[in-house]
Amino acid sequence: MQVSSESSSSTSSYTNYSYSSSGMSGLISGMDTENLVKSMLSDVQSKIDSQNQQKQQLTWKQDMYRDVITDINSFQSKYLDLTASTSLRSNSFFNSMTTSSSSSAVKINGASSSDAQNFSVQVAQLATASKITSGKFSSGSISMDLNSISDNISSYFTTPKQEITFTVGGEDVSVDLCSDECKENGSPSLNKMIETINNKLSSKGVTLSADDNNKITVKSTNSDSSDIAISGSSNALSTLGLKKMTLNSDNDYSYTSTTAANASTLSNKASDSASIVVSLDGSSKTIKLTNGTSDEIISSFKSQLKSNFGTSITVSDDGKISAREGQTLSISGDTSVLGIESGACTRLSTSSTLSDIGISDYNFSINGTNFEFNADTKVSEVMSKINSSSVGSKLVYNSLSDSFSLTSNSTGEGFELNISGGIADSFFKTSTFTSGKNAIVNINGNTVERTSNNFSYNGVSMTLKATTGNYFSDVKDSDGNVTGTTITKNSDGTFATSDNSTDSAANISADRDVSKITDTIKSFVTDYNTLIEKLNGLTHASKTYNDYKPLTDAQKKEMSETEIAAWEKKSKEGLLSDDSDINNFLSSMRTKIYSLTSDGTSLSMFGIDSSSNWKDYGKLEIDEDKLKKNLSDNPSAVISTFISVANGLNTSCKETANSSSASPGTLVSMAGIKGKVSEKNNTIKSRLDNIAEKITSLQDVYDTRKQRYWSSFNSMETAIANISSTSSYLTQTLGG
Repeated sequence: MQVSSESSSSTSSYTNYSYSSSGMSGLISGMDTENLVKSMLSDVQSKIDSQNQQKQQLTWKQDMYRDVITDINSFQSKYLDLTASTSLRSNSFFNSMTTSSSSSAVKINGASSSDAQNFSVQVAQLATASKITSGKFSSGSISMDLNSISDNISSYFTTPKQEITFTVGGEDVSVDLCSDECKENGSPSLNKMIETINNKLSSKGVTLSADDNNKITVKSTNSDSSDIAISGSSNALSTLGLKKMTLNSDNDYSYTSTTAANASTLSNKASDSASIVVSLDGSSKTIKLTNGTSDEIISSFKSQLKSNFGTSITVSDDGKISAREGQTLSISGDTSVLGIESGACTRLSTSSTLSDIGISDYNFSINGTNFEFNADTKVSEVMSKINSSSVGSKLVYNSLSDSFSLTSNSTGEGFELNISGGIADSFFKTSTFTSGKNAIVNINGNTVERTSNNFSYNGVSMTLKATTGNYFSDVKDSDGNVTGTTITKNSDGTFATSDNSTDSAANISADRDVSKITDTIKSFVTDYNTLIEKLNGLTHASKTYNDYKPLTDAQKKEMSETEIAAWEKKSKEGLLSDDSDINNFLSSMRTKIYSLTSDGTSLSMFGIDSSSNWKDYGKLEIDEDKLKKNLSDNPSAVISTFISVANGLNTSCKETANSSSASPGTLVSMAGIKGKVSEKNNTIKSRLDNIAEKITSLQDVYDTRKQRYWSSFNSMETAIANISSTSSYLTQTLGG
């Protein structure tokens, strides 16, 4: 549906608003009161519609300005912001380098210098860290006590005597935990067990106590302490969370269990079978052994091992149980039948506590820095605490070799690793110390030593990964004995290889990354052209909006959604035509692009020039070959020119679209930016506020008149009704 510009100003959008049109409404007079009132209010309605149309046009213009601000700032942040990686104002962008190495022995990390580089690197020795490496921590096998198996079988498969024994000063103090004195209400009681033991040990100066978690502490209270041996049946020991061990000066005559005591696990009934859990690399199988002779039980054990694990686990004639190289074997459960300590393992588990692996001195000192742990500290926690400290070294356990290593964090010569303490003695009971070395390299005939494999030369950063040849020769005394090694050199100062081995020196090159710079400049030209094409499209658009005023609500009711959209497109066209702020920005950008620098150079000299088609309104064209040649042959002139022009463009962008409230750009002052202070403080916002006030004032006039008009018409209808009533009465009275 086509709506003319005339109809947009004359069509009324009359509404009842807050006043009722109730009344006789022409019932007596026969007049169309509704339309009469609308007609009488049309002049005021036209003024309201006109103000609403101005408001809509201003709102559209504001949105269009804000869209332009976003485009300008996006362009500025990409190519003109010094923090951007593609900033044409930054020397570092133009100094972007491409590097290469002919050998994997030297890795190039980057180049900070813009000068071309070509040099050769020979690597005779890598920088290494000082390191202590332990021998195998575990024995690699688990041993059965063949001599005790018969007694163990008899003890396990007959009614057990659950006895725990404390040997103090050569005297044994034994307590049967299944005795009546250790029971309460006929059942084993932890409190009664502790009370009974303490009563018998009181004269020996040894006490047992339980904490809130039922962990037992055995402690000597004698000032003149002697060794205290703890032994007994496995069930009795495990009931109290204890193990077979000795208290002495190494553990301060005190031990706290790592597992809680549990009286309910105590049993004085003979077992039908022994359950032994065998784990190989995390895969566990349970082996059941029934009563028999020692040979029968060992034979059954071997047979079940083979059926569950094949030949991966072997048992030697002397009772050693072993897995294949690199595998981890552990045995737990009712292992006392075989004379094996429960939890025995062929290699260390880092989840084991220090007490689990037999350590009773919980100190560790590295280069004079002391670390203190306790019986419940896990091996993994020891490593974590050391590695997160400032001691300057790293402790690692290698599960494949079942060994520890302590390595200084810094490479190079002179870094010592002095360790002591019970944990150090256990972890590194046998060890090898390897002293750190400096990196030795030769660059174009000049020998250099570095403590690190990472270093820079003439702005080129590199990492040494391997040696490039064998440059060391033996030094011998007069008797022909080797006393050391030395590096031999050629006449030009480079390293000479020994034994006629191959020299794989790394040839390093670093050149300006012309392709990367050119690609960014091409992208700049494309985005610049896109920006000015859009802005020129806005300022050169026909002022169609003059013939397509914004639709009133009444007009929209008569149109489809498609018709409304088509109309509003025309209503917006040309709103920014000949806009002075945008034209000034475009003019400023063109001036900066084509201007000469203080050195008399311009972008056109290096392949960036304006389009020959005047209809392009200043679009740029790029001669890629010319630009690349100048970047290679005359880089300083190209760089200084681009930086000068870019600084000028940045000023133009800031003057127009700067979002700072302290110094807003011209378009920001005009339209503001959502979410910024300028959103509520700009020229268009002030004009919109004024229009809103006018609309409110006109609406008041409209409502007042409407009320008056309706009151007058209702009064007239009442009067006519009264006259009609009187006339009818007279007619009847006079007999008419």
